[in-house]
Amino acid sequence: MIWKIIGVTLVLILVGFIKNVMRLIKLNKNIEFLGQYTKNYVEYCNSYLGKEIRSEEENKVYIKLIREAPKAQLLLMDAGYVDYKLAGTWSYISNYQILINTVQTLRNPPAFGREEYEMLYNILVMQVSRIDELGETTRKEIFNPIILLREGVQFFVTLPISLLFWTGLIKYSTQYKLTNNFFVKLVSFLIIIIGLVSSIFTIVLGWEQFETIVKRFL
Repeated sequence: MIWKIIGVTLVLILVGFIKNVMRLIKLNKNIEFLGQYTKNYVEYCNSYLGKEIRSEEENKVYIKLIREAPKAQLLLMDAGYVDYKLAGTWSYISNYQILINTVQTLRNPPAFGREEYEMLYNILVMQVSRIDELGETTRKEIFNPIILLREGVQFFVTLPISLLFWTGLIKYSTQYKLTNNFFVKLVSFLIIIIGLVSSIFTIVLGWEQFETIVKRFL
């Protein structure tokens, strides 16, 4: 029985390690993509915004920004949705997709109220920094067995949520919210604590004696 417990623990740690490695690879790709998108956005704003230049190079940068806008918006997650005030009015639009909507106005910017271009730049920079920080944290945790055990347990706890995302029933931002929910983390923590306590008792007392104690309380 002891070897089974050790085996299960090692499997969970291995799952946690694989999960963290895959997350790190994905985060690095997201940083590279969003960083390049920010660079292209700044280049367009500095060189073409409001100047009515329609060159081959302008078209190339503009098309690239438009084509990659959905993915960039997705990577902004919650930061990409704002309460937007319509210029010249007191009306607000809730959950306004700042990136997709702003990029579409680059060739025809409004005569006034251009704060959204600066706002989008700030959001992009902060999100790149946020993802980079998450990558650094993941890199530090990748060889910590306790954290890997937690990640392994959390993988199986959140597997139904991941399946919903993989089948396209929920968005990435929704999956991120649910998997990082306090309740999900609490369940994972309780499973780890119960598992560790039962492992210690099993090793110290032996499985049969531990089973007798558990049955006595039940």
